[in-house]
Amino acid sequence: MSTNPVRKQPKSIKREAIVKKLRTMLDQERFAHSLRVEKIALALAKRWKLGKKLVSMAALLHDCGRRYQRKEMLRQAVKLGLEIDSIRKFEPKLFHAEISAVIARKEFGIKSQPVLNAITSHTVGRPGMSKLEKIIYLADHIEEGRGFKGVKKMRNLAFKDLGAAIVASSTNMIEYLLKASLPVFTGTVRTRNYYVLDKK
Repeated sequence: MSTNPVRKQPKSIKREAIVKKLRTMLDQERFAHSLRVEKIALALAKRWKLGKKLVSMAALLHDCGRRYQRKEMLRQAVKLGLEIDSIRKFEPKLFHAEISAVIARKEFGIKSQPVLNAITSHTVGRPGMSKLEKIIYLADHIEEGRGFKGVKKMRNLAFKDLGAAIVASSTNMIEYLLKASLPVFTGTVRTRNYYVLDKK
């Protein structure tokens, strides 16, 4: 049995309050990124007929764990009992999605499991994502501040075929990591394989 005291969870807060708190939590660049992710996520939500409220919450809070630097992120991962594999130990930023979901629940009072799932899976995705998860995953990769080669084509694809856009995004990430001689996280490979096969 857990010896931790039971804390009363704060009530879920409105967008304005989320934005106000995020502004104090994140650096200016990360905060601006979060607003851009929300903007394109809402556009995708309109295209794919998904409610705005959950999309907005997930988009705004997807990176709240980025308030931590790499070393602290690793410490938080250990504290939360997350799996510490060799690749995520090498690049602790890979923990930020799971950490962000915890912060969203504990500090922002987010109780919606679909929102928490979308935050958790937004970095590398996962097989069998919900429509909300797909939108937040893609919005993070294609928001208007991104300028990598092929991003415009990827943006257009996201409004036509979510699965195909996920394949394009995960492929782009793997190619980038390979060219940089960096390790490829297995979660990214699993996501790409699932959606490649799903299109066949």
